[in-house]
Amino acid sequence: MVDLSSLPSDITPENFFTEVLPEVLGDVELPSGLGTERMQFNITGDGGASYHIGIDGDGDLTIEEGQAGTPPIAVTASMDAFRSILAGDLRDRILSATGAVMIGPKQLRKAFMPDAKVQKVKAIKGDVQIRIEDGGDVTAVTTTFGGGTPNTTTPVCRVSIGVPSILEIAQKKANPQQLFMQGKIRIEGDMNIVFQLMGILSAPN
Repeated sequence: MVDLSSLPSDITPENFFTEVLPEVLGDVELPSGLGTERMQFNITGDGGASYHIGIDGDGDLTIEEGQAGTPPIAVTASMDAFRSILAGDLRDRILSATGAVMIGPKQLRKAFMPDAKVQKVKAIKGDVQIRIEDGGDVTAVTTTFGGGTPNTTTPVCRVSIGVPSILEIAQKKANPQQLFMQGKIRIEGDMNIVFQLMGILSAPN
């Protein structure tokens, strides 16, 4: 299987979505009860591209370039953020501290939810932007729910977290709730969308 810990720093969306991801997902056991909704990924900036992932009518996993229409979940990141998380400094720091990459097969499997859960997520409307802070630098990833047009400029909710806090979570030294109470995770805007998501994602399948 492809080594996610050594992806090249100049990786492109085309490389990742057409070569790396199919190989990784080929070794992931997907849950039962999947529907045919698509998950959208938008990488913006020079060299960016859009791809969507899901299960087709025959039950096969497919990855296609372009837009999926009204996906229940759409993830948008700049090219710099895409590379930092998958193949750059952020990946390397988490790998050094935990021995594992930030996004691996275990995390990718969680993106595939039974259709009953997906429909509940689709009923949520708005954007949640995760802002990873590292000194004066910010790596932002925006997730849009409910099939709307991604709004990366004024999302309804922003969640800010520093790299040290991410490492605490990755090393199981703290959980997000603890870090929120300590002020190490800050939520601005409509907090209800976060609580709705937590309720759906933590519920049994």
